[in-house]
Amino acid sequence: FHRRLFCILARYHGIQGHGFQAACTEHVFDVLHGRFGVNMECFASPLNSRYASHCSAFPDTDACFGSLGSFFQFHPKHGSFEANPPFEPYVMLAMVNHMEVLFKKATGALSFIVVVPGWKESEAFQRLKASKWNKKSLPIAQKDHGFCDGAAHQRRDRYRISPYDTFFFFLQNDTAASKWPLTEIAINELRSAM
Repeated sequence: FHRRLFCILARYHGIQGHGFQAACTEHVFDVLHGRFGVNMECFASPLNSRYASHCSAFPDTDACFGSLGSFFQFHPKHGSFEANPPFEPYVMLAMVNHMEVLFKKATGALSFIVVVPGWKESEAFQRLKASKWNKKSLPIAQKDHGFCDGAAHQRRDRYRISPYDTFFFFLQNDTAASKWPLTEIAINELRSAM
């Protein structure tokens, strides 16, 4: 265990991108699970994953801690997932492209709750907003929320204020929209959890 833990800590320390590892708070994940059936993260690490399974950037070190590998090699046909990618335009756009393919191949209820910065001019943001799978978006003002820091194990306070406005995009096929409805109560719970 200790050797594997050391490998993870060294790997994530080496990339020096703690902001790339920020995650929603446990309160948000509780709402996502309870209201929208989410039980897996598409972009996480063993240091910030809320659920038993997640996709991560480094399956060679992360697999023994629940990683299923890269999101871009993950091909679910159904399910409900949270996707909070690194806030990097190329990665966000690649995520949108992959999700579009997954929706076309879905055989059951498929839902992605996507968490991205409010970079309204970015191609990824525009594609999410215009997606035929986008059932709703939820903006959260910068001053009204924060995230769990990816380096919380090195900090006194595990939370930090978001540097940007954040948007939730609820991408669902029709089967998922029926199974996990975006009710006003559920959306308000999510807003409060942020």
